[in-house]
Amino acid sequence: MNERRKFIRHPVNVAIHIAPQSDDVLEDVSMSDVGEGGICFYTNVIFEKGSALSIKIPYVQPPFEALCVVCWQREKGNKFEVGVRFIDENSLFRARMVEQVCYIENYRRKAIEEGRSLSQEEAAIEWIGKFAADFGRI
Repeated sequence: MNERRKFIRHPVNVAIHIAPQSDDVLEDVSMSDVGEGGICFYTNVIFEKGSALSIKIPYVQPPFEALCVVCWQREKGNKFEVGVRFIDENSLFRARMVEQVCYIENYRRKAIEEGRSLSQEEAAIEWIGKFAADFGRI
């Protein structure tokens, strides 16, 4: 659990792909949050602490891909919540950019729930105008 506390976590609910390094099968899972050090996601698969995984977030352009390591896992209802940390420095930097894209996607979804139709580009323009200045302090 100490690994979780090193970085501020930001909630997000987007689909990601997980590929265990020992297996070719990709699984679409729901990412629950992202931070500078890694991400957290829900799955029905048990991963051992220390397992290497490949993470892909396909809806961002270019798609975000990174190698990571499982830091912790806990049972949450009928699924498991898994926390992973990125392995290399380049992934840490790129994760910050992905984090911003995830915030924009959440902003777009909330706007749609409120009856506003926004494209990803329109949502990005609005979000950047409202929140980008404070993003580094979030």
